[in-house]
Amino acid sequence: MRTRNRWTIGAVLLGALALAGCSETLSPPTASDPATSAADLAEAAAHCEQKGGEVQQRQPAWATNLDEEDWVPLGDPVAVCRFQTLDDDADSRIYVDLVTISSDEPTLAALAYLSRTEVPDDPPGNPASALCASLGGTSSFGSSADGGGLTAPDDPDDPVVAPCTFADGSFIDEWGIAYYADGTVRGIDLAGVFRFDRSTLPEVF
Repeated sequence: MRTRNRWTIGAVLLGALALAGCSETLSPPTASDPATSAADLAEAAAHCEQKGGEVQQRQPAWATNLDEEDWVPLGDPVAVCRFQTLDDDADSRIYVDLVTISSDEPTLAALAYLSRTEVPDDPPGNPASALCASLGGTSSFGSSADGGGLTAPDDPDDPVVAPCTFADGSFIDEWGIAYYADGTVRGIDLAGVFRFDRSTLPEVF
């Protein structure tokens, strides 16, 4: 599977999981990217789970700094792989798109994570957002202070996750990149999850 496109729309993923062996029979999926097959999606979801992750549906939304009833949905839900660490010393999570962890080639999100680029000195606001921007990504939803992110209101830990999204459509939550750059692993060390060969990587960052 070599596609880097953002094909993690919820309806496609559900169809793919059905083809992968779920008991419930669903209609054949369709994809906005014709190069993306249901088999690719099923393989990506399986890779997430084999590495200890959980496939989770999240709705992109604007205005998440406001009350939940004021959130504005944007487009279709996307699927993320959620890794969580639970032990006596840590309770942390990291969220990443399925392509990034399962592709045979690195995405920009993967390269940004592995680069461990330092957070800019004295950022004017959120240091994780400042790092994301310095890497050429964005975690901004519009130009206002209303905010936005990938939402799952029923998630008791992270009802809103701010993704750092790159030009190839790949994304990873901005705090996951920032903590890793500082030497702290959130959820899981994705270096051991990525499928691509890490011995030779392009020096993008």
